[in-house]
Parts: sequence; C-alpha cells; structure tokens
Amino acid sequence: MTDNNQQGAALLVALIILLMVTLMGVSAIKSGLFHERMAFNAQAEELSFHAAETAIGGVVAEARGNSALVNDLVDSGADTIHCISKANGLADDACSNSDTIDERGSILSQATSRFVTKKPLLASDVEYFKDYVFESEGNGRFIAASMPFDSTNLQEWRKVGPSSGQFSDENGLIDYSN
Repeated sequence: MTDNNQQGAALLVALIILLMVTLMGVSAIKSGLFHERMAFNAQAEELSFHAAETAIGGVVAEARGNSALVNDLVDSGADTIHCISKANGLADDACSNSDTIDERGSILSQATSRFVTKKPLLASDVEYFKDYVFESEGNGRFIAASMPFDSTNLQEWRKVGPSSGQFSDENGLIDYSN
C-alpha cells in the first residue's frame, strides 16, 4: 500500500527553494545597481571637483607666465571670469555649453579671479617687494541638467612684485602704486 499524503511534498519543497533563490538573486541585482549608482555619483563628483581645480590651476599658471593677466586683475579691481576649454585653453569670459574640458563634451571649467590686496613680504626686512594677493574661485559642472554635480573651490594665490606695484611685461614697467 502506498502513502498518497506525500506525493506533492517534493514539489512544494522545490518551489520554496526556487522562491528563496529568486529572492536572493533579486536582492543581489538591487544591491549591484545601488553600488553602481554610488560609484557613478562618486566619479561625477570627482570630475566636477577636478574641473574646478583645473580652472584655478589654469589661471594661476597663466599668471605665473604672463604678467598681463596679473596687471589686468590689479588694474580692474573687479572680478575677472575665465573659461578653460579643451579647444581654446584659457579664454576670457564665461563658458558657453560648447566650451567643454573633457572628451565627452559634458563638463565646463570656469574660474572667477580677483585682486585682494598688497601685503608686505613676510620674512623679509626689505620693503622693496610686496606680496600681491589674489583669489580664484573655480567652478566645475556638467552641462546636462540631469547631472546636478557642481563643485566650487576657492583658492588664494600670490605673486611677489615690487612695493611700488610695478610688474614688468614685454613693453616695460607698469605702475600700480595706488
């Protein structure tokens, strides 16, 4: 005589195990997608941060190699905007959506610089040289509105010059004694 009460038990156990494996698989997929999103967000934040730093670095590098930029900042006394792009390098004025810095054409890099003050040069008993203090605020952001990642960094930088305020350029000395 056979026991008919246990004929569906194996099927029920197999279905329960299959359900548990399916739930574990769905959970693993959700976890993977969450981690992928986190990695993408971290990468996007890093890219916008580096774009802001690139803008500041571009202005400082230009100021070290070209006294005209320093002269313009000291002369104007106002904020000066520069855009860094892959095609044009450092350019005056704000960035347009075509002035991207990356290969994909998705990130803008812009800096706003200003002359702050002229200070005595520290650790020097000579009053002939002064520390000219400037600030640059770099901004890196994505063009797409769906990418809300935006980094802004503020850095102070200096250039040493004569206390009379004269920076030389290719045309001679320019006086900034005011």
